[in-house]
Amino acid sequence: MPSEQTPPGALRHSEAELYVASSTLWWPLTIPVCWENPAAGNATQRQWVRDAVTRTWEANSSVRFSGWGTCPSSSNGVRINISDVGPHVKALGNSLNGRAQGMVLNFTFANWSPSCASSLKYCIDAIAVHEFGHALGYAHEQNRPDRPSTCTEPAQGSSGDWLIGPWDLASVMNYCNPAWNGDGNLSATDIQGAKITYGIPWQSLGGGLSSGPAAASWGANRLDVFVRGLDNQLYHQAWAGAGWSGWGLHTGVITSDPAAVSWGSNRIDVFARGTDNSMLHKAWDGSSWSAWYSQGGGFNSGPAVASWGANRLDVFGQGLDNQLYHQAWTGSGWTSWAVIPGVVTSDPAAVSWGPNRIDLFAKGSDNSFLHKYWNGTAWSAWGSLGGSFTSAPAAVSRGVNQLEVFGRGTDNSLWVNTWTGSSWTGWSWLGGEMTSAPDVASWGPGRMDVFYRGTDNTLRHSWYVNGW
Repeated sequence: MPSEQTPPGALRHSEAELYVASSTLWWPLTIPVCWENPAAGNATQRQWVRDAVTRTWEANSSVRFSGWGTCPSSSNGVRINISDVGPHVKALGNSLNGRAQGMVLNFTFANWSPSCASSLKYCIDAIAVHEFGHALGYAHEQNRPDRPSTCTEPAQGSSGDWLIGPWDLASVMNYCNPAWNGDGNLSATDIQGAKITYGIPWQSLGGGLSSGPAAASWGANRLDVFVRGLDNQLYHQAWAGAGWSGWGLHTGVITSDPAAVSWGSNRIDVFARGTDNSMLHKAWDGSSWSAWYSQGGGFNSGPAVASWGANRLDVFGQGLDNQLYHQAWTGSGWTSWAVIPGVVTSDPAAVSWGPNRIDLFAKGSDNSFLHKYWNGTAWSAWGSLGGSFTSAPAAVSRGVNQLEVFGRGTDNSLWVNTWTGSSWTGWSWLGGEMTSAPDVASWGPGRMDVFYRGTDNTLRHSWYVNGW
C-alpha cells in the first residue's frame, strides 16, 4: 500500500458512523456465501436475502458476495443455516470464514417472532441487511461507548474497536433505531461507513480487456472509453448521457494501454504503441475516424496525452532508455521527439488544468509516483509524491489548480492523492480489486469518472460528484 497514507480504509472528505471490529474486515473483497440446508420451498426467501444484500451493502461499497449455492461439507466464506430461531451470527466479519452455522436466518417465524409471518418479505429483508452487516465486521451500534443515555437497549454480542464518526440512531446496526432494523435500509452514515471500510462501489461495463483503459470527455455528460481487447485491437464505448453504446472495434494491432484526450467539442485523439514500438495515433473529427498512422519513436510503454488548448496536443512515452519523450502538435505540425531527463518505470500520465500548463506523472525506480510540471516557460524538476504502486498513474483536473492522481497500490486497490491548489492531501484508499492501471476523466466541475480492469478482465467504472 502507499506510504504516507491516511488510516487503512479511509476516504477523503468522509465522516461516518459504524462500530467496526477492524481485525475482522474481509480481504479480498469477494466473499463466498452458501446455504447449509436450502430447500426448494424456500428458494424465493433465499432470493430475497440475496437481493436485500445486493441493494444495500453491495450497492454502496466494493464488497461482493459470491456463490449463494448449497454448501459442501466444508467451505470458505459465510455459511448460512435456515432455522426457526432468533437470527444471529456466531462471530463478526472474517471470523465467520468457513464456520458451520456461522449465520442463522429464519424464513418461517412459526416459533420465533410469529408476527413476522404476516409480513414475511419485510422481516427477511430487514434481518438479512442487519445480519450481513455483522458478517462484514460491524458490531451493534448500541454497544458503542459513546451511546447516549436515551438509548436503553443493552449491549449485545461482540463489540468493535474502531469508532468511525459519531453514534448514529438511524444505523441499521442499532437496536435503538425506532425503525426496526432500519426497515432494511442503510442510513446515510451506514453507507459512508461501508465505503470507508470496503471502498467505493463499482459497476461492470463488460468487455474482455488485455490492457488498462483510456478515458476522455469532449462535453458535459459525455465519456469515451478505450481499451485493448483480447485480440490486441482497440475497442471503444461511449456514454452519451442516457446509456452506454456498447463496444465497437477499431481494427489494427496495438501493444500497450491506449491514451485518449479531447481538445474540443466532438473531437477525440487516441494514441497507443504499435508492433514496431512506435507511437500510433488516430482521431475522431466529429463525423469519422482517421486511420492509424505512426508518429515514430521507440517506446517501452504506452502513451500519455494532454491538451491545454484548442488544436493543441502534448504526447509522452517512456523511451527505450527509460526516460520520457515528448512530442507536441501545435496546430499545424508535430514537433520532434524531445527527451525529458530522469528514469521512470511505467507509462506516464499527463493532464492540463489551464492554458500552457501540463502536469506529468510516472512511477519511479522505488515504485513511488513522480511529478513534474510545465508552467508555460520551463519544466520543473521531478518531485516524489510517495506511495508504493504496482501500476502507472492516472491524472485528472476538475478545476483550475486542482489535480487528482490515482494508482493501483500493492494491495491491488485504488488509491488517490489530491492537489487542493496549495498542497497534496496524501494517499487515500478507495477500494476495488484491480488488474490494471486506472484511468480517469472529468466532464464538469466536481465530476470524475474512474475506470480500471477488474479480476474478470471486464471494465469497471465508478464516479465522483463532489463525493464518492
